[in-house]
Amino acid sequence: MKIFDTKLAIIGAGISGVSCAITLLDNKFDDFYIFEANERIGGRCFTVPCEDGFLEMGAQFIHGQVGNPIYKIANENNLIPEIYQNIIAETDDPSKVNLVNDWNGVKIDEKLLNWAQFCLYKSYDLAREHSENEDKKNLGEFIYQNYIRLMREKLEPDFFNEPKNINLINSIYQWNFKWECMYNGCASMFDMSLIDFAKYQKLEGCQIIEFKNGYQSLFETLISVQRKKFDDRIKLNHELKNILICHKLKKYKIDKCEHCQFSDQENKIVLLFANDTVVLCDKVVCTMSLGYLKENFEKILKPNWFIPDEKKKAIKRMGFGTVNKIILIYDKPFWDENLEDIYPIWPTESTQKMFESLNHTNFDLPSRWSEDICTICPTLNQKNALIAWIAGNHYHESLTNDEIKRECTRVLRKFLARNDIPEPIDVLRSNWYSNKFFKGSYSFYAFDSDSDDIKQIAEPIHINKKNLVQFAGEATHENYYSTVHGAYLTGIREADRIIAELNNTSL
Repeated sequence: MKIFDTKLAIIGAGISGVSCAITLLDNKFDDFYIFEANERIGGRCFTVPCEDGFLEMGAQFIHGQVGNPIYKIANENNLIPEIYQNIIAETDDPSKVNLVNDWNGVKIDEKLLNWAQFCLYKSYDLAREHSENEDKKNLGEFIYQNYIRLMREKLEPDFFNEPKNINLINSIYQWNFKWECMYNGCASMFDMSLIDFAKYQKLEGCQIIEFKNGYQSLFETLISVQRKKFDDRIKLNHELKNILICHKLKKYKIDKCEHCQFSDQENKIVLLFANDTVVLCDKVVCTMSLGYLKENFEKILKPNWFIPDEKKKAIKRMGFGTVNKIILIYDKPFWDENLEDIYPIWPTESTQKMFESLNHTNFDLPSRWSEDICTICPTLNQKNALIAWIAGNHYHESLTNDEIKRECTRVLRKFLARNDIPEPIDVLRSNWYSNKFFKGSYSFYAFDSDSDDIKQIAEPIHINKKNLVQFAGEATHENYYSTVHGAYLTGIREADRIIAELNNTSL
């Protein structure tokens, strides 16, 4: 048994854990350790080498430039391409080609597609303006109702007399629905809260900035100035089992608790790890994913009646979904060098069938998993690879690589109407749902969430006005949840909270 005695323990070495640690070191506080369950730092930022390039298995982009601390660090340290060194708007590159095809490989009518996109964007604008005083509704239903209403205003009445036309505009909606599920990290937009949709704040500037050498270069840059001290404090392969808080209470005649087996100091927290490490500390910063908290937090913190009921409810109510990548690696590209995206517009039989499909929650159905692929696109950093993005459905995590190769090849051949497309020579895929340390990708406001749920999750657990257990991570930022920059800022927030306590000041 190895025992550490320290003032602070940070659980998790993702971006919020690292930003918390670096902020503390920059402020001359170094009496802490970081305990990471995995064998690497980075959390849901996970860059892997591949041939002469690299692939991002987790976070892919910097979202926005103005006011984004991740963009600022990346820009100042030459981590991103020169084109992004100035603030740029979302503009399409005219040389790039987007293939928006139906199941038979036929290109969707461009005029109809443009009308549909306009009506969808307008529907999202209406959703953001939705009054909090109105009845609670789900986002998916609201968007569809307004999309159809706006399409009827745009198109000739006779258009809607043909069932095939209705199925076509439903198919376009269905594709956009899946795209938004990927963007928001949910399984279905019917799971999302309409009232809270506008809480997310989109930062000005380009939303799809990629690193020249992957997100791992961001971590290397953050740590570089404090490398020696950081390396001395990071402990990998430490899976947390319990957080024990002393609860000897005279009024209940409890004079000894589980905590007391390891420490006779009531003001110390005891952390137990799967490798028999024991940590005695004054304070803990938990940076685990919301998916992990949902499944484990009430079991690992003992006694769990220290967790306020409102925090328990908030953790349960907030949404946490899965976005995965299936990376198909080929001997050489079979696609045009100007290809930007392949958008598969899956067929729908009827409005009712579409809603049944989009509202499905049974991810054990083999026939459905590939239908949740919303885009297939090249990647900047590996010329022989395509990335299939899939949201919500995690059935493929249980499949073999050969099964995935066959199904993805079938999909590509159908939507591109090309039987000569080869099977990939290799497949890499993320498995965020089945990874017990994450249980998904990122958070969203669910239909039954309360507006204050993120605030409740972020609130420290304290006794006698002393913060014992603090929380950081993307799911604890009220406006930038689901993003790397949101997670980064929450790590700094919790470090500032600790520094303020040390200085006997309040935040």
